[in-house]
Amino acid sequence: MDLVTMLGMPGDALRVPRSEWQRSLTAAVRSAFAVHFEANRFYRAQCDAARVGPDDVAGFADLHRIPLLPVGMFKQAGAHVLLTTGLEDIEIEIRSTGTSGVPSVARRDATTVTRASTGIFGCYRDFFGISQGAGLFLCPSPAEVPEMGMVKVFNLLTGMLDDHSYVVRDYSFDPEEALAYLRKWEQKMTRHIVGPPFIIARLMRFMELESIPLSLDPDSLIIMLGGWKQYTGRSISRDEFNEKAERVFRIDRARIRDMYGMIESNMLAIECEHHRKHVPPWCYVSVRDIADPTIELGPGRTGGIAILDALNTAYPGFLLSDDIGEVDDSDCPCGRTGQTVRFRRRRHGAELGCCAVSIEKYIDSREVVTECGLADTAVRA
Repeated sequence: MDLVTMLGMPGDALRVPRSEWQRSLTAAVRSAFAVHFEANRFYRAQCDAARVGPDDVAGFADLHRIPLLPVGMFKQAGAHVLLTTGLEDIEIEIRSTGTSGVPSVARRDATTVTRASTGIFGCYRDFFGISQGAGLFLCPSPAEVPEMGMVKVFNLLTGMLDDHSYVVRDYSFDPEEALAYLRKWEQKMTRHIVGPPFIIARLMRFMELESIPLSLDPDSLIIMLGGWKQYTGRSISRDEFNEKAERVFRIDRARIRDMYGMIESNMLAIECEHHRKHVPPWCYVSVRDIADPTIELGPGRTGGIAILDALNTAYPGFLLSDDIGEVDDSDCPCGRTGQTVRFRRRRHGAELGCCAVSIEKYIDSREVVTECGLADTAVRA
């Protein structure tokens, strides 16, 4: 199966026999590696230093040999040297601002934008099966933050819906407005809730405190992206989140789906109904030893997450992230093959660089909280 077929029918590509998946993935990644090896002088220097070229990637077992770029390089002032294409060919810039305020800038050319949009849209169809309904987006709109990767990824979902609304404006969130939209769509459309976990958690907390009953629809989905660790360092428990969502929204936990990705890569790993995050067929996740990232660890072992992405033509999509986790290559009960990935935490010393963290910090700075610290009231500065 070639890359074009993968992008057109990712659901099929995720269900091929494991041997075919390995052949197709290897061919796609090796082809991308060859392009950047030949056309990118900066990356070629890294490859020459490592003494690795396309001819050294003969099979699936050799993918880990491809040299990686640390994601921290995208924060540097001279990050344009990472580009394989020229700056004049860049169509969009996506930024992620962490707690340090230093932006990570990922530039994409037209080919990469087309490939990524097509692939993500196809994966949404396969995992969520959405073709109608209404979406409550608990995040800013693309018009307000056009450079934010999380929002761009969420926005692709709007093309599958009959109606939608963004209810975070000027970094303020009013839970009563969110509930008004859910009531407006009741018995008219299937209602879906989309956003980072912390804002959905805020909405549920408000509903519980105010004893507000609301049952979503049988086909409703809660779709999340943005990580489970807050800017304060406190983690949101996924099990507690699921239990509360079942109780507050009367939704089956199989309909609660999280996603994992980062703005420097075109990989978006989407959860199936068994809460396993599936790596798309054009990406390979390689877990590396924390002390020596040249060493690849086996499935199930915890280490640094590296992503090899075959879609990117703007710059080499072979990245060593600041994330820690594991991969699993066993077959999933949902019927999909390939890899699944599990994010554990950020690497020690790495900043919290997620878009949702930045949104949360700013919303907190603009809220008046009652003395018990439970009720949220959005205010204007």
